[in-house]
Amino acid sequence: MKINDNLADSQNKSLHTAYAKYKASNAAVQLYEQMVADGNWPKKYQRVTITEIRQLFISKSVWHAQYVPCFKDITKYEEMLEWLENITDDDVWDQKKIAYHFSDLKEWLDEKQKEKKRAKAKAKKTTKKAKEKGDEKKDSKKQK
Repeated sequence: MKINDNLADSQNKSLHTAYAKYKASNAAVQLYEQMVADGNWPKKYQRVTITEIRQLFISKSVWHAQYVPCFKDITKYEEMLEWLENITDDDVWDQKKIAYHFSDLKEWLDEKQKEKKRAKAKAKKTTKKAKEKGDEKKDSKKQK
C-alpha cells in the first residue's frame, strides 16, 4: 500500500491535514479490501483489520471522536469540501485564523444544520399558510 509518510505525522493538526488523512485512510481501507477480494493480498502477510489500517493515520479514539462526526457528511457542504481540498481560497469561516481545527469545523457544521432546520421550518410554515388560505377559499365558495 502506498501511504504518504507526511500523513502518518501526528504533529500537524490542521483541518487540511486531517481531511487528507481521512481520505487516505478510507482509500487505504478500500485498496486493502479490493486486494483481499481479488486474492492479491500477499499470502506471507497476515490479514489486518480496518482499525489497524486506520491507525496508520489516526488513533482509534480520535477517528471516532473527531474524524467521523466531522467528515462523514462533509460532501453535503460543497464550499467546505472545496476549502478542505485546497481547491478554493474562498473564506468559508466567519473569522480569519492562522489555522482551523476540529472545534471550528464542528461549530461551522452546527451552524449549517441550524440554518437548514430554520429553512425547513420556514418552508413548512409557508406551506401551512398556503394550505390554510386554500381551505378558506374552498369554505367561502361552499357558503355561496
